[in-house]
Amino acid sequence: MEDYLAIQEDVPNYHHFFNLSCNDYEVPSAGEYMTSLGVFGTIFVSIGTILTTATIGLALEACSRVIFQVETKFYRTNCMLVLSVYPVASTCSLVALAIPRAQLLTEAITQISLTISMYRLYLLLIDVGRRKVTGVPPMLLRVGPCCCWPCLPFPSLQFNEANLSWLQIIVMQFPIVQGLIYLIFLIMHSENPMIYGKYNVFLQPISISSILLALYGLNITFMSLKDINPELRLRLKAIVTQMVLLFSKLQLAIIRALPAIGLFPCNPPITPQIYANFTYNALMLIEMLLLCYAARHLYTEQRDEKADGTSTVPEEHRLKTELTNGNIVRQNNINNNNNNDNNNGRVQVPVGVANMGFQ
Repeated sequence: MEDYLAIQEDVPNYHHFFNLSCNDYEVPSAGEYMTSLGVFGTIFVSIGTILTTATIGLALEACSRVIFQVETKFYRTNCMLVLSVYPVASTCSLVALAIPRAQLLTEAITQISLTISMYRLYLLLIDVGRRKVTGVPPMLLRVGPCCCWPCLPFPSLQFNEANLSWLQIIVMQFPIVQGLIYLIFLIMHSENPMIYGKYNVFLQPISISSILLALYGLNITFMSLKDINPELRLRLKAIVTQMVLLFSKLQLAIIRALPAIGLFPCNPPITPQIYANFTYNALMLIEMLLLCYAARHLYTEQRDEKADGTSTVPEEHRLKTELTNGNIVRQNNINNNNNNDNNNGRVQVPVGVANMGFQ
């Protein structure tokens, strides 16, 4: 009976397979972390530095081109704030890649920057999308993520100022709610990482609801205006920003679920969760570079003239440019006439002086 109940030596160690021998709440210091990774970690951090530098360079070059566009100051400011999310997210991922204890702080900075960028994107879509509106277009409410519920009674609304105020509240809640949630997360983590690990799940439904509301507001905006001004490619401009949210939230949730199935090893002081964070940050560096390149192309392309010859530049800037160019042309004509008169031996007499001789 005792032999039957005894544990045989060839029984596999399921605790090791499911990574239960590592404490996920213990995060190594940067020195211990880099020492454990060795040459592998140094190479990845070096490559990550190059990728982040390239992302920052692309964003700065795009912002410099936006500054010199013939557009309103409001438009240029929104464009630069939207473009700033890519270097910020890339820099935060690089810091978390080298310093594992900064993971939550860098996630908070990335999310707050993303929420501000998405709100500015909403303002940008409203600004450029309504430039050619002659009437009051309909507001399309059957868009994602609510389009998955076909039985919902969607009313017929107009894209007027009253409805836009509600739409702005839906999008503006995103930076406010996410900022408060991550502030609570940081306080919980600073008090005790175990408290954050156990109780952060209770705030996740609020965070997810806030994200879905913001996405719904943005989708209503560009879907209602994309057919009015199709050459501005409002949908693509929205997608390249929404992809940052997809990679920083959904991708992070998927990767952090992988240690539960034993995909990552346990090599103390590096736990499977640290390996998951390393994978997530390495992917973010590559993804932010690609998205920044796409956003640079979308926001810096010149669309001053359409196929029918009409201008897409705001009217006040177009008139100002035409008046300036007209003054330059007239001044050049006057200078050329004066030069021709001087060459013919005639002296140009001011009108006032010539009239004095006949009084």
